[in-house]
Amino acid sequence: MSKRKIQTPVKSVKPKPSVAFTELFSSRTKALLAGAAAILAMLVYSPSFNYGFVYDDDAVVKENRYVQEGLNGLGKIWSTSYFQGYDESLNARAYRPIPLTTLAFEYSIWGLNSTVNHIFNLIFYGLIGFFTFLFLSKLLRNYHPAIPIIATLLFVLHPIHLEVIANIKSRDTMLGFLGFVIAAWLLLVHLDTKKWVPLIFSLIFYSLGLFSKEEVLTTVALIPLIIWFFREEKIGKIAVTSIPYLGVVLVYLAIRSKILGGLNAGVELTELDNSLLACQGFGERTASGVMVLGKYLLMTLFPHPLISDYSLSTLPNVNWNDWRVYLSLLGNLGLLVALIHGFAKKKLYSFGALHYFVTVSMFTSILITNVSVYNDRFLFTPVLGICLIIAWAISQLIKKQGQEDKLSTASFFKSNFIVVAIVSLLGAISIFKIESHLPYWQDRFALFEHDAQLAPNNARMRKNHGGSLARLAIEAQEKDPNAARQYATKAIKELDAALAIYDKIPTGYIHKGNMYIILGDYKKAEESLKKALEQSPGNYFALTSLGNAQFRMLEYQDCIETMEEIHPSYRKGNDYYILSLCYDRAGNTEKAAENRQKSGK
Repeated sequence: MSKRKIQTPVKSVKPKPSVAFTELFSSRTKALLAGAAAILAMLVYSPSFNYGFVYDDDAVVKENRYVQEGLNGLGKIWSTSYFQGYDESLNARAYRPIPLTTLAFEYSIWGLNSTVNHIFNLIFYGLIGFFTFLFLSKLLRNYHPAIPIIATLLFVLHPIHLEVIANIKSRDTMLGFLGFVIAAWLLLVHLDTKKWVPLIFSLIFYSLGLFSKEEVLTTVALIPLIIWFFREEKIGKIAVTSIPYLGVVLVYLAIRSKILGGLNAGVELTELDNSLLACQGFGERTASGVMVLGKYLLMTLFPHPLISDYSLSTLPNVNWNDWRVYLSLLGNLGLLVALIHGFAKKKLYSFGALHYFVTVSMFTSILITNVSVYNDRFLFTPVLGICLIIAWAISQLIKKQGQEDKLSTASFFKSNFIVVAIVSLLGAISIFKIESHLPYWQDRFALFEHDAQLAPNNARMRKNHGGSLARLAIEAQEKDPNAARQYATKAIKELDAALAIYDKIPTGYIHKGNMYIILGDYKKAEESLKKALEQSPGNYFALTSLGNAQFRMLEYQDCIETMEEIHPSYRKGNDYYILSLCYDRAGNTEKAAENRQKSGK
């Protein structure tokens, strides 16, 4: 009888996790890829290096007194609101000392020089490309290495960023994102190495991000999500690690509150700022709000057309009988379903959706009415979440490789031609869009003329276009008076169109007043400038122009009263000179001499 061989049951062994794909990259390779992302980011936008001052660049650089004090102005920059150095009466409720500090530093060395400012914007965007790749490669260490590469490419080449890079003022958005992405990368370094120095620097950079732009506040919710999705840490550890970032946020809010007051204390938004305020009833407000959510999502996927402002009434207010509301609802619900579906299993697409919703929440006017219903620059950070989802979707086409297979660029390109073709096509389309639209940002006239044509119902854009024509008229006064009058006539027509849409725009009346001065119609100039002062009492630009018109009408006493209303800290040499002439004509030689001496003439 043969003996049967008895087999001992073998325990099933859980396979050890494979080596993380992206960890196969050496530190040198990662640095090279990050450097390539930085160079690509700067090259694409390099034509903007010698562009001029456009839009809010006047408020933060060209006409900002604190910035133009250079390093001596840092005390005021850090102790006042963002636009205080431009207009003390402007209650923007913004506290962003870091970007103003960089501009003051540049002014202290190179003076008023838009080329220098634009070059630094390019450098900052290059740094964003560099650290975004380092962050994503560290974040996605257990994913295929193509994903962080694709996501970084999609992000730095996304045309929605165009305004932020081309507009000097919008470096606040760049520096805010840069502070966050460096902080997030260093947090992951801390978690992986258990060293405390990276965590300390992470908190420092997070602070720099907060003091650059308020929108970084929402990213504090991403800190625990990053740890939960991409690192195997217990809930307690996640909470302990996240608390210091919440502490930084509270310190920032305390400092901001001490300088500005409450979060939005004193802010008076109008329908010109946010068209949702013009909605009639709850139904229209909710339907319009939902459609705006669709606008945000649509522009992450199809950023066209790009315009610099979406004020009243670029995006129409609608009711629930508009099909676009339901399309918007469907798109956002689809993204929400993806978020929920992959949350428990920690899927990348779920995190991407969370990143988008968390960072876009500040701008949606759902809980707190935002300063604007929508702007392209608001999507700078949120679009990274969508880029992650697209990169993940593209990665599903990548052919699987065994762990024993050697990863090489040549083999990847050879076996994944379709993936390379898709990414190349998306990159080419993005670059084409950027290069074709970027030239409009070279000066305010080109930008506002283009945008006014695209958004003829936008009151602020029509006013901006009229203002750019007004500037051309003023510049042409001495060299070509006839051309100046032609520009002035066109400017008044454009300004009238803007004020017909919304008649409470002080700067629109100021520009009109200045144009009537050029045309020699001082009475109409006076009427327009007084309307500006009714809406914006104490406005320097309205007062000095009104005084100019009254002087030309020989109304010397009225001119004196107007010019004396200008706060002494705002008065310029020409203001004192006009006052000296008026006092002289009025027979007050003592005051005339005093003001002539202050004028420097």
